[in-house]
Formats: sequence, structure tokens, C-alpha cells
Amino acid sequence: MAVSPSSVEHQLKVYKGLVEVSALINAITDSQELLPAILDVARRVMDVEAASLFLVNATGDLELACASGGGAALGNGSAGAPKIVVPRGRGIAGWVLDNGRTLVVPDAYSDPRFFPDVDKKTGYRSRSILCVPLVRKGSEIGVLQVLNPIGREAFEEADIEGFEAYGTLAATAIDKLRTIERQRQQERVAQEFAFAREIQASFLPQSLPRPAQVNFAAAYRPAMNVGGDFYDVIELSPDEIYFVIGDVSGKGMPAALLMAQSLSILRLILQPGVSPVTAMARWNAMLSGRTIRGMFITALLGRLVLSTRTVEFCSAGHCHPFLVNDLGTPAQIKIPGSPPLGLLPELPAHSHHVSLKLHEWFVLYTDGLVESFNADDAPLDPEGVMRLLTHRFATAGEVVDALNRGELAHRQQADQHDDLTLLVFGFQ
Repeated sequence: MAVSPSSVEHQLKVYKGLVEVSALINAITDSQELLPAILDVARRVMDVEAASLFLVNATGDLELACASGGGAALGNGSAGAPKIVVPRGRGIAGWVLDNGRTLVVPDAYSDPRFFPDVDKKTGYRSRSILCVPLVRKGSEIGVLQVLNPIGREAFEEADIEGFEAYGTLAATAIDKLRTIERQRQQERVAQEFAFAREIQASFLPQSLPRPAQVNFAAAYRPAMNVGGDFYDVIELSPDEIYFVIGDVSGKGMPAALLMAQSLSILRLILQPGVSPVTAMARWNAMLSGRTIRGMFITALLGRLVLSTRTVEFCSAGHCHPFLVNDLGTPAQIKIPGSPPLGLLPELPAHSHHVSLKLHEWFVLYTDGLVESFNADDAPLDPEGVMRLLTHRFATAGEVVDALNRGELAHRQQADQHDDLTLLVFGFQ
């Protein structure tokens, strides 16, 4: 059977169009440019009045993502165009998506599957429709359709093969764009977390005080890129060093932001001679009403007086500290409970005092230590920490190292589920 010159010319036109679309996919990485360009080529090559692309939205319906031709009726995919949604399973587009088959509709209004509401909404009249499903790697993407062939009444079966090739390229293009957008989003998130880590690190001590007779050591390990744990050590006079350790409820960016705000407020409050109880009450008053979504802060705030080797401290719902004596025997200092910061306008905090002998170590930590879970969901718990602290330590750094190694050995291959912070000091 001889092939007519017009048919050969049409096939050549389709082939050139496919090559053009392939070049567009390789050259353009912005959906605002690529999708309209693909539709423009399809409309020109298929010689039709209009082309449109519907994508599956979050509810499973088909939503117009881009249009070419049809004048102002279809809006040409512009931002100000009316939102056009075809309910799942409705219309020619819904049938094509559900059945995964290309459909030629010679007369739209005589086909019972046709959904005229779109025409009513746009004012454009569909005469004949050629619609192809877009599927990529087994996932539904949407449908691509062309409307009203120019110079003839309706589409024919002979139009299917070429237009399905366009559909395949369109699905490839959309999949590529989504992959690129995911990569860009991941890069943006990674960059934002990198900035957040830098900002958070700037709020934590860059170095610890080093008076001749006192030895400090600390460790900070967030469970995520950024966390809500914090600590600080501030030398306000030759005889006074203030310290704090705390934990903002939650993890990630919100906790890190509240942590930064909280430390900034505390540094404004601390002055030489102020008692930890007074500072804690002022801190709570300034935080009250500032926390969001039920977030709160546990903290242990204290003052070390070097001349008397006295530690004065108070707690706002924080973990009980440990004291390791010079013989290597640990004990947990039980503190009467008090609410965390930011929950009540007034905080009923209580003052506590400990006198440190030489080579005794005051150990502060966040609940990421005692609530470190192994693969069997067994926590390290205070008893486990006591076992790790049963040792004669020469420096605060040795205490921190022992706790870090012990926590990792307990957890083994299990993921770290909470931030972990340690602060240890003592007289040498």
C-alpha cells in the first residue's frame, strides 16, 4: 500500500518535533520555561488550536498545569488564569488516566465521557480531542492533550503514534524537572542547616575558662543537624564562674532558634553577685509567653565560687547532676522537682549547694545521656551512667570521654534519638 506524500510529510514533521522537544529537555531545567515550550512544539507539529497538560494533584484529581493556544480562554497557564481541576475519573482526561490508554475523540460533545464543565469555565469549545496518559516508572503523572485539529474536523487513529511519543517525552521532562527540584530542595535544606549549625555553634562557648585551680570540659552532639541542647560557662569575676546546661523540647530548627534566644536572654541577666535562683526567676519571666507550640526549656543554672570551692545551683525541671568523689565513687544529687522554663509566669526554684574537694567532679548532662537507647530499646539510665563514672578521674576531659565512649558502646548500631550534651568541672 502506497504511502501518500502528505502522510510522509506529516511523519517527518512529527519526527522533527520530537527531536526539537528532546533538545528542549536537555537544555531547559526550569518548568516555567520547559513545559510551555513542549506544548508549543506539540501544538505546532500536530497542527491544532490548543494543547494542555494536566497533572495529578495531591488529592488525586487532575489540575491544569500548563496550556498553549486557545487564546485567553485557557489562560495559557498564566498565574492569573482560573484554577481548572477535573475530578478523578471524570471527563476524557480522567478516563485516559484511569485506563492508561490513549483516546481519540472525534466529537467531544457526543461522547458521554466528556466533561463540559471545563469548557463552561473557560469559554473555549472543544470539538475533537486527542489525549495521552503520562506515566513514568510506574507512577501516574497526568495527561497531555491536544484540541481541535486545524483544517480537518477531527483527529484520526493515525495521529496516535506520534502524539504518544510526545507524551513519553513530556513524562520524561516532568520526571527530570521533579528530580532537579528535589535536588535543589535538598541543596537548599543542606545549606540552611549548614548556616543553622554555624549560627548555633556561635552561641555555644568557643572555649572554656581556664583558671589555675579549676578544670572544665564539655561535649555537644546533636541528634539532627541542629538541636535544642545548650551549655555555657561564663567567668564574670576572678572568683565567680557561672555555668548552665539546658534542653529545649523538640529537635531541629525550631529548638535551635529557641535555644539561641534563651542563651541570649540569660547572658543579659547574669551579673556578678547575682544568685542562680534570682537569675533563673528573671530568665523564666522573660521567656514566659515567648515559647510557641507548647515548647519549653529544662535548665540547670549555677555559680562556682573559686575561693570557697562552693557550687550554688538551681534546676528548672532538668536532669539530676552527678558528683564523683576523689575515690572514684559517683552519687546522683537529687533535686526537688520544679517546672521547666517558659510554662509558668513564676518559677518556684530552690537553691542547692555543694562543696567540692580536690579531684571531685561535678557532672551535668542532658537527657540524651540517660535516655540513650540500644537496639533492644533499653536505656542507659542513671544506673548505667553511675557505672561509667565509677572510676578515679584525673581531669574533667577524662570524665567526658568516659561518658561519650560508654554511651556509644551502650547504643552500638542504634540511631541517636536525642541531643546529648555534657559539662564537667572540678578542682585540681
